Amino acid sequence: MSKRRSYRVFLSDDEEEEDKFYKLKVLLPNSTSVTLALTNPESEMPMENFVNLVIKEYEKCRQTFELSGKKRKQVDWNRAVGSYLDFNGDKISGIVRFEMFKPDVCNIIRLFDGSGEASILYENMWDLTPDTDLLKYRHENYCFDTAFADLIALWPSGKGVTAVTSAIWVQVPLATWTALMDNSLQAVWSCSPGEQRLISVDVRKDRISIFDSGPGMDSSEENSIAKWGTLGASVHRSHKSKGLGGNPPYLTPVFGTFGCGGAYSCMHLGRRTMVSSKTKLSKMVFTLQLNEDELIARHLISATNWKVDGGMRDPLEEESMLSPHGSFTKVEIFEPRCDIPEINQLRWRLKDIYFPYIQNDEISKTGRTVRPVGFKVNGVDLAEVLGGEVATTNLNSRGEEFSFQIRFTEKREGTSQEANARLKFVYFPVIQGKESNDIILESLEKEGFQVSESFTTFGRVSVRRLGRLLPEVPWVSIPFMDRGANASTLQRCCQRVKCFVDLDAGFTPSPSKNDLASQNHFSVALRNFGSRSKEKDNDVSILIHRVGILLSYAEVEQSYQEWVLNMHTSYDQEHASGEDDAIVIFHSLDNKSLGISPDCKAVRLHNVVKRKGTSWERGQKIRILKGACSGPHKSDVYATIDYFIIEKFEDETRGDAKIICR
Repeated sequence: MSKRRSYRVFLSDDEEEEDKFYKLKVLLPNSTSVTLALTNPESEMPMENFVNLVIKEYEKCRQTFELSGKKRKQVDWNRAVGSYLDFNGDKISGIVRFEMFKPDVCNIIRLFDGSGEASILYENMWDLTPDTDLLKYRHENYCFDTAFADLIALWPSGKGVTAVTSAIWVQVPLATWTALMDNSLQAVWSCSPGEQRLISVDVRKDRISIFDSGPGMDSSEENSIAKWGTLGASVHRSHKSKGLGGNPPYLTPVFGTFGCGGAYSCMHLGRRTMVSSKTKLSKMVFTLQLNEDELIARHLISATNWKVDGGMRDPLEEESMLSPHGSFTKVEIFEPRCDIPEINQLRWRLKDIYFPYIQNDEISKTGRTVRPVGFKVNGVDLAEVLGGEVATTNLNSRGEEFSFQIRFTEKREGTSQEANARLKFVYFPVIQGKESNDIILESLEKEGFQVSESFTTFGRVSVRRLGRLLPEVPWVSIPFMDRGANASTLQRCCQRVKCFVDLDAGFTPSPSKNDLASQNHFSVALRNFGSRSKEKDNDVSILIHRVGILLSYAEVEQSYQEWVLNMHTSYDQEHASGEDDAIVIFHSLDNKSLGISPDCKAVRLHNVVKRKGTSWERGQKIRILKGACSGPHKSDVYATIDYFIIEKFEDETRGDAKIICR
């Protein structure tokens, strides 16, 4: 419809009255549709005249209908005159009153011909032609090829934040699932207070369904279901400012970046997709179908044809039960082109990615666990699911956390961009001589995850942006986490710390939204935080604070080291035991020379020690690998064991063990 307006001037006075334009899409009984464009019609029109207008437009479009090659029933136009129209659930017969319709927008009407046959799916009902303004929102490294490549990129193996991967992600791309879940989470987050926030995933051999109780869509211009399938039409992209600042963990799911994730994901998962949606104001459910075969056939006829089938129907009883407030969106994917995942694995991975939205202790005002959104997979509530990497990791941490926030600001003139991060450090101690991280990896392996890493290579950084896990961030650690000299107690204990990073919308994700944009100034500054390199980042300034109190880097570093050593003293059970009678020394200890803890008051000397099932004896010849201990060694060193030193008295726990060699 043209945006140009014309006016009529009435001579009785000098007032101007704006013309009224009506756009009516009429759905016909033979599954086709025509569009009527009327300017300043009479307020009332007899049904016969209205049907004649439809017939005239239908004859113009007949050639297009014939090109599609489908056989259709004949519309009984004579009986249609005496039948009725359906507009948003209201029946219109005899007289068509235009006051029912909204001017300047597309009004969808169903025409019945009295045959008793009615279609629920209509050809070319929705136009998905993208707006050329989409180009204004492109990421600097983004193109459609990039988006498609990201969708088909497999879950990484051997790299990333997590040390484990699940077999299902080798078969089903991670970005494909999360794009659909992101859309649903964004939708339910805008529900009014008191309305149920629910996302329900149902996975079968022949169908995948994602249901959310969000505001839904209809046929209106501002809330059209066509926007779901139109590239670049996402309204969430403009909401990024809502995700800036605030309090950690920054639960504001404004994930939308390019406005094409849902449609691409569906086309990747299956050959046909049916989207059904309803708003609270609409009596009808509107549908949109993406069919691979038909899209290809229409493209061969016309390269500019971006139209797809759609329809209207009454809401199902199950849909009304899942969303009592009356609005929802349901995406159903048929004829899956990928292997269906093992359901427990799918539950665990989705819970890992969206954990703070499923259950959260941090945002509660009462100290109790809250459930911001209800997530279900095949009827099972994810809040009640045990297992998964996040839940298993949480069970093995000990003691109080150490955290602070950083505000990043660009230094360039003329820019006011900023980003916020919260770094939360958690300690995973040695339990009865066994590293907690090893216990975590063993537990995950039992759950069916593919574990390819060990304690020394285990990723110790987990990054979430707006509460959603970015599982492909490839950082094993950040420089700030690793303190202390080689082979010192502090350095060894720092290896038991994991950093959970929460980011606001100021940080830019990769096109797949599973990683951070690697060249972004804020991403680089965060990745290098704590680095002692002489190279300075002149593009970003940082401000460190905790509970509103500004802190210097030196203060934070000192507090962190004290926290690590305190966690070590309080919780580590290194469990190195002597196999012979000990010689106890508790006077005149040179703690620094012996390399023992500064507050250690006594040590035990042993000739034989057993650790992790292996015995070590005095006189045994060993090779000390380069960098395994402090000193000027530039290569491996061969030595003979003299004694073993275990800190503290025998009835005390958590004493470090040292070896004296010559």
